[in-house]
Amino acid sequence: MPMVGATCLPPARLHMHEMLMIRLIALDLDQTVIGNDLEVSPRVRQAIAQARRGGAVITIATGREARLAARFARELGITSPIICAQGGCIYDLTAEEVLHEVRLPAASIQKILESARAHGWNIHFETADQLYFPSESNHPEALFELLRYSNWVRVGDLLRDMPELPYKVLITLNRVEDRARVLAEMRDNLGADLTAVPSHPHLIEGVPAGVNKAHGVGWLAGHLGIAQQDTLAIGDSEADIPMLEWAGVGVAMGNAAPSVKAIADWIAPSLERDGAAVAIEKFTVAIG
Repeated sequence: MPMVGATCLPPARLHMHEMLMIRLIALDLDQTVIGNDLEVSPRVRQAIAQARRGGAVITIATGREARLAARFARELGITSPIICAQGGCIYDLTAEEVLHEVRLPAASIQKILESARAHGWNIHFETADQLYFPSESNHPEALFELLRYSNWVRVGDLLRDMPELPYKVLITLNRVEDRARVLAEMRDNLGADLTAVPSHPHLIEGVPAGVNKAHGVGWLAGHLGIAQQDTLAIGDSEADIPMLEWAGVGVAMGNAAPSVKAIADWIAPSLERDGAAVAIEKFTVAIG
């Protein structure tokens, strides 16, 4: 495993990488740009602003819903479309409209609800601007602290009372040690309908099959006319692995999961040490 701050590209790719001009930077949000306090450090803000002045397009690639992700993007001065719902929704900040989306089909929602009842999962669904919870649930208070800036509501019947099809389903774990078991249950019961991925120690997300952050970053790069090799992706969780593998340069945060670090081209310092800023400075100032 590479050390923090170490270049770990094979020689051939390292030579190619040094010739690149990074034109698109995709940033995960939670534990990459913001911590549990949902605040962005001054150095990260400055690095983003400097990269934008240098001509790079900055986007957020997050599991968060579009409405909340847009709030953070605007605070950072980002004006390009952003990638939400783990790649299932591309949202245009300027026009305030969805450019591209993939939603869970109604038949999948029925199967999800049946599996949730059978296994006792704490579930909720996410659209672009609203989260839907069952009328009664055992969700831990820590989840609602994480969602304190989100719009959420409880409904009597998740199949009948959601006004639109959601982008994804989320299962909240009361105990972190249950993650492997619940992930296996999701994949065994719903693997044909969705992709299940851990996104937080207490969260597992289910998105339509074939959807991930690489899907979102790839769609946006094509929309903007930017080549794959001219992209930089930075993240920390297993949900970020597809976009780090897809990008021309994939950077794992110092606080990232071991599986994320294992596939990264470079490992930045941790969130507390402004790792996202360090990576942006390295790959835009040094190259661009």
